[in-house]
Amino acid sequence: MTSEDATAWSLTRMNTAFFHHYDRREYDALIELFAPDALYEVRGRKLRGHAEIMDVFHARSGPEMTVRHLVTNQHFHSIGDRTAQATISLLAYGGATPADEGPALYPPANAGHIVEVNDHYRLDNGHWKITHRVTRPILSPAPTPAAAPD
Repeated sequence: MTSEDATAWSLTRMNTAFFHHYDRREYDALIELFAPDALYEVRGRKLRGHAEIMDVFHARSGPEMTVRHLVTNQHFHSIGDRTAQATISLLAYGGATPADEGPALYPPANAGHIVEVNDHYRLDNGHWKITHRVTRPILSPAPTPAAAPD
């Protein structure tokens, strides 16, 4: 395995860990993946540093919503000794957490959003960190047409 392959593998693992922690609202583990001075651009907002990023994490809906992100198509298009860049695609689903043991049912509006993530990484003290993450929706479910009156 080349050093570039090893870096790509490390970054792949970091990105799957990111969405594992994000979906489960494990924010202390999640914030450790960002550099202290990171810029996170999400939903039209530019968040700088751990404190601003954590504020947005804590403002998310709570356990009443089940959310899952399926990470796909991780393309690392620039890997150096201390920096790297990637474009990642992911599918996002969300639905009300059920009261019983059944699965969460998601409404069409929360089904299968495709999001593109553009990342910059930096190697800090032997650990890769996200220095700049930009997320943007690529595809969203179309609204269902209103039923015609009888």
